[in-house]
Amino acid sequence: MISIVLLSLSATKTSAQLNRKDTLAWQSKLSATGSFLDGNVARLSLVNRLEVAYADELWGMSSRNDYQYGTTKHVKTEDDFISYNFGYFKPQKKIYPYLMGIAETNYRRKIKLRYQLGPGISYTIPSKKGILARLSATGTYEYTRFGGTKFENLSDTLSKIITTARITGRLFGMQRIFENKMRLSYEFWWQQSVEDDRNFRIYNEEILEIPFNKNVSFRTGFRYSYENIRIRGLKPYDLFWTFGLTIGNF
Repeated sequence: MISIVLLSLSATKTSAQLNRKDTLAWQSKLSATGSFLDGNVARLSLVNRLEVAYADELWGMSSRNDYQYGTTKHVKTEDDFISYNFGYFKPQKKIYPYLMGIAETNYRRKIKLRYQLGPGISYTIPSKKGILARLSATGTYEYTRFGGTKFENLSDTLSKIITTARITGRLFGMQRIFENKMRLSYEFWWQQSVEDDRNFRIYNEEILEIPFNKNVSFRTGFRYSYENIRIRGLKPYDLFWTFGLTIGNF
């Protein structure tokens, strides 16, 4: 059996953490993790993330783009893309408005195309140095085109398209722990349709980094998602765990 773990790569233009409210310059971060197994079990998994952010006193933006590809016994099981995009107005204020746009495809869940667009408001929770926490609420219009017409928790329909107005609550946080010996980030989303109480989704992600030195860290991430309206026969949840190394300037 052969097993390969790809490294996570990171590049930033300043020493500030991505998404910090006092960031005054463009920043970018690229990570790539994955594994390859052959022999008794044939499994390939690749996970890539590109993040870009900018903020000054008047405006800000951030974009996070994830791509995941996987095969099991040489049969494709994952070919998923999701892009989160935010434009902020006066993001260094404690409370500030923003516009959110999300685009997504998901091979496992047979989502051919999904997009959401709408305004929101964010509140920065007062916290100690080295800790950042935000609460936000967003109202969006959502369009989803599936690869089928039979759904769990929804009456049969001839259409592959579901549209709805949706409210999203989000908690986001970053912090340094044990005198910066560890770095933790976490994110929780609840997305609820205002037209159908059965149409909701949950998203949760935690990432822990343990620095070996100034440039190299061990990185592990946990991601869980739950979708109540889905193609019939599919499970409602996905659970994903990754680990590897991060290389960059901190």
